[in-house]
Amino acid sequence: MEVVSNLYDCKHCAGSGTCANGKDLESCLACAKRNELPFWRQRGQFGLMCGSCGGIGKAEPLTERMNKRIAPLLAIFLIIFLLAIVALAAFLNNKHFSELLAFGSAIIGSVSGYYFSSRHNRS
Repeated sequence: MEVVSNLYDCKHCAGSGTCANGKDLESCLACAKRNELPFWRQRGQFGLMCGSCGGIGKAEPLTERMNKRIAPLLAIFLIIFLLAIVALAAFLNNKHFSELLAFGSAIIGSVSGYYFSSRHNRS
């Protein structure tokens, strides 16, 4: 599966990869925390790796990252939720178990078929 990522110049570090957004071109406190410095050493640091882009000078917008991850996560949670409902109905001997099983298995099969199909993997 080929994942395409649109990277843009990081606005926080202006594409350099090192943070200079603090007072007198120091690294900012957010980048110092991202670099896991103890709180007594966070001020007065120069040349720390940018916390927004990870030091590469390019960043992927948050909306693009969310758009790529929401659908698979939603599918995983839907399958887990439906399996739990079917299992609960089976353990409680629910009188609507056969209908729940038919409904759940159709949706689980559709979601699994979509994510494991060869057509989805090619596009």
